[in-house]
Amino acid sequence: MNCKVILFIIIFALLSTKVIFAQRFQSNTYIIEWGNFNMTGGTKASAGYHISDTVGQIAPGEYTNGAYTVEAGFQYIYNTFNKFRFVINDPDLAINFGALTPNIGVTASHSISISCPAGHGYQILVKDNNPLSILNSGQTIPNTSCNVGATCTPSFAAVWNSNSSYGFGYNAIGTDLNDNPTGVGTSQYFTDISYFRPFSTTAQYIMGENIPVTNHQARVTYKVLVSAAQPAGNYANSINFIAVPNY
Repeated sequence: MNCKVILFIIIFALLSTKVIFAQRFQSNTYIIEWGNFNMTGGTKASAGYHISDTVGQIAPGEYTNGAYTVEAGFQYIYNTFNKFRFVINDPDLAINFGALTPNIGVTASHSISISCPAGHGYQILVKDNNPLSILNSGQTIPNTSCNVGATCTPSFAAVWNSNSSYGFGYNAIGTDLNDNPTGVGTSQYFTDISYFRPFSTTAQYIMGENIPVTNHQARVTYKVLVSAAQPAGNYANSINFIAVPNY
């Protein structure tokens, strides 16, 4: 697991037995004790540049060793001001497949975005309330089991490209900001866009990373495929996304 540590002080290595005290300021109304005081630090801007800096601190900067990163200096405090944020990028939060034709799979999709700039990353889960159903009729479109012989489950994706394997399912593929597939955050759950899973009423992991991220995206694709024996009607259900920061 990657760990990010933000330090605002300097840790001194003592090379002698002499006692060294941290810097201390005191008055009748306050006491400040700190390991390091800078001459200046913060964010500055003009029409031509923007900079955040630390001046006067010993060895400010970013240092990495294996899975650990240390950011020393007050300029890094601005990284912590960003908030955990999850967005479903669909203005009406509705997916409409329209009229279905037997033995022809139909897909629809939207994107999701996640920012988790501090801590140990995030996890995104998804679940449904019930199978696609006609309200109060008992008629449902079953959840997919993917291609015959491939057999997907709510926690395991498999290839689904056969026009004779019926049902309803989904996948999630990490993308860049231009919607090009990268698999970032999702490759451990979905190998590529041909891999699908059925929904479950128990929340399942679909995306996650163990590092702070800013505006990482994925495209969620829903697929439905019915046979000629499927009763006509308006089928619907609800899909719930759960975004959780790691600590």
